[in-house]
Amino acid sequence: MAYEHGRISDEGIEKLRQRIGQGFEGRQPWRTEVNRDTCWHLAHAVGDLSPLYTDPEYARRTRWGRQVCPGIVLRCFDTLSAPGSAGLPEGLPGVHSIWSGSNYEWARPVMAGDRITSRSYLKDVVEKESRFTDGRTVYQTYEAVYHTLEGEYLGKRSDTYMRADRNKTRDTSKYKEQDTLASWTPEQVADFMAEYEREERTRERFFEDVRVGESLGRVIKGPLTGTAEIAFESCFGMYLIGNNVAAKAWRNHPMLMVPNEQGVPEPPQRVHWDNRFTQETLGLAGAYDLGLERLAWMCHAATNWMGDNAHLASVEARYKRFNYLGDVTWATGKVVETLERDGRKLAKLDLWTENHRGQVTAQAVAEVELPSRAGR
Repeated sequence: MAYEHGRISDEGIEKLRQRIGQGFEGRQPWRTEVNRDTCWHLAHAVGDLSPLYTDPEYARRTRWGRQVCPGIVLRCFDTLSAPGSAGLPEGLPGVHSIWSGSNYEWARPVMAGDRITSRSYLKDVVEKESRFTDGRTVYQTYEAVYHTLEGEYLGKRSDTYMRADRNKTRDTSKYKEQDTLASWTPEQVADFMAEYEREERTRERFFEDVRVGESLGRVIKGPLTGTAEIAFESCFGMYLIGNNVAAKAWRNHPMLMVPNEQGVPEPPQRVHWDNRFTQETLGLAGAYDLGLERLAWMCHAATNWMGDNAHLASVEARYKRFNYLGDVTWATGKVVETLERDGRKLAKLDLWTENHRGQVTAQAVAEVELPSRAGR
């Protein structure tokens, strides 16, 4: 029996499970090398203008010796984001995907000059209940492992996506009546802009000075705009395609595309900048951000706190609610533990993002490796 397009079926789930452990041969990753522009562009897309990312001369004087890139850049180097290909390429055509969680680990910072290779594959498929919709829901996890071309292990990541029927989501979404799009006065916008000016960043922090319970401070993000969403996604090759590249994707994955108001098929990525499309397709208040973006914001809060010579070693994130266009979000956290492991001095952090409604939209646990005063 053929599996049904646009619906979660037993046949579709079984086809998907047959792909576990398999990768994507023949695909070209979005990036193969980190250069000065990679660091600079991603820093600006995230809104984290640390001189480690934006000033090669400054970075050269730190322990790293060269320009650093925000760690989420690893996602650019695997074939899940290959241009012209469906991001979730198998098993459930036409079934909408929503980022549910991410796990990242880094052996060291990703830096300019790194030439990166990877292996990415479907890791797991689990069907379970979701509060988002009362229909069938499948959680689909992909993993990727990264090395330099010289064979040095850089890290790995896994991302989990919730797959849900678009029509069922539109009709039954628990968010349908709960949220409304924000609007702001010029005076309020001016206050937000002033808060950006007050952002603080630590240059040096030692393990011995860290105290359990201390706050990381907070970083403002927003009010969110469609322009900001496209700026972020352009760093990762996520469905930002047109012309013959879009035509190829449509031929290979016809259920991926959704016709726009002019009848032209477009990828579902429009849910991140098109309010009307998102309202009509998913029944949500409006267009919303990416889970990966909230992860980047939480990493920004952590790196602002930890200083130039520390290393963000891992982060495990869960995405709880959408941030809609117009939302203002703050990324923050606190220290929950200090520990030593394998000769490394670590601080364990709780991180989260909270919107202007007081709702927590993402949570994460991270570990930061800190320098010691004894090793100065």
